[in-house]
Amino acid sequence: MNSRERRKSKRAAAVADDPMAGYHSALPAPQASPQALAGEALVETAFKRRGGARGVEDDEDVFNPQNFARVHNKWWMDGLLPSGVLPYFAAAFGVCTAVWLLGLFIRLAASGFGQPLETIWEFTRNPEWQTQPLLLFAHFTSLRLFKGIYSRNYDRAFTHLEIKRDEVEAFRAWFFGKRVNLGAVLLSVPFMAYKGFVYFPSDAFLRDYGLTYRGGEAWFLMGLWSVEWVIFGYYCYLILTGAVITYRILRRHPFREPVDLVLAEQHYKPLFNTTAQAASLIFCFALIHAGYLFYTGGDWSDYVGLSLLILLLAVSFLLTWDAVRRCLASRVSVAVASLEKSYRGAREMLAGMQDSAGMEDDLRRIQVQLKMSLALQQMEYLQSKYESVGRREMLGMFFRMMAPVGGVVARAIRWGSLLAALGLGSAAIFQNR
Repeated sequence: MNSRERRKSKRAAAVADDPMAGYHSALPAPQASPQALAGEALVETAFKRRGGARGVEDDEDVFNPQNFARVHNKWWMDGLLPSGVLPYFAAAFGVCTAVWLLGLFIRLAASGFGQPLETIWEFTRNPEWQTQPLLLFAHFTSLRLFKGIYSRNYDRAFTHLEIKRDEVEAFRAWFFGKRVNLGAVLLSVPFMAYKGFVYFPSDAFLRDYGLTYRGGEAWFLMGLWSVEWVIFGYYCYLILTGAVITYRILRRHPFREPVDLVLAEQHYKPLFNTTAQAASLIFCFALIHAGYLFYTGGDWSDYVGLSLLILLLAVSFLLTWDAVRRCLASRVSVAVASLEKSYRGAREMLAGMQDSAGMEDDLRRIQVQLKMSLALQQMEYLQSKYESVGRREMLGMFFRMMAPVGGVVARAIRWGSLLAALGLGSAAIFQNR
């Protein structure tokens, strides 16, 4: 039995099992209703995630759980709390609650534990003690996230540069060594000095917090503010040091790949990632701190501190931006000069060609014209990419600052897409009936 006969026998057996088998191929495939197709598309849009894209999103997420993992460092404040999201938040909540209860105990002890209900009521009505646990919790969380951002982005920032691993590791001590504690304390000294020598001895302090004298509660508040200002010093130190070290490394070490690949593949992008993620974190912290200032009133040192943090973030971005542009400027100029030379040479060659009707001459003219066109396009591409280096990253930083709000909106849109898909699916079912 040859192959043709075998195929006929199989077809006959299929028809014997299913008399309509021979007619299925002629029938058109069942078409889904437009509502069902639209619902399916909405569901896919709402829930379909590519593995690679998801990995990039998670990697750039400020609130990635990996940022809460404890990295080996010698920071005083960060070592107080454990690693992991749930243990960290539980410990931070416990510390903040203990601080509030200790303040209440000091207030009760100062009154001799007489009329405890009235004392507790007055204590809980104080705006400072109402918001202080939340502010301290925000400080602890921001400090751990700052550590996670800088530790996870440190090695990636210099991946595309011609720099030895030993030199990269040598700069790590500036971020995770003992000198970080010294830098944080020095940056916080002016604010603590104002609190301790100007605001604390003044009558405004007693009036703002409803105290009659500077007893244990007043000194406890002063110590709590000092801890918060030291944590604030960590933020400022990391932002400023990161910008200075990035600027210094880029002045000495160029990018490894040719300039066209650097611009096309954005090899400079990891250098801006740290600043962009820090901007998102600072935006969240600024919202909480602004709410604290609005509710409690605060004093000028609080406003100056928040403004200084935003100013240092802008300086960090500008230093990184200037360093990247300086690092690429000479290489872009050399590449553009080479392309201009190629263009001029091709133009002179085209001008020297004889206007003949031969096929070979026509092909040569076309090749030269294509070479000229390609050189012009490459020059325009390099110049436009170089000019857009800072603009795109600056817009990205502003969008990153809105990322937490955007995350909430994105989740609302995703659930809205699901509800719309369910509605369209129900409409399709009723229509088919």
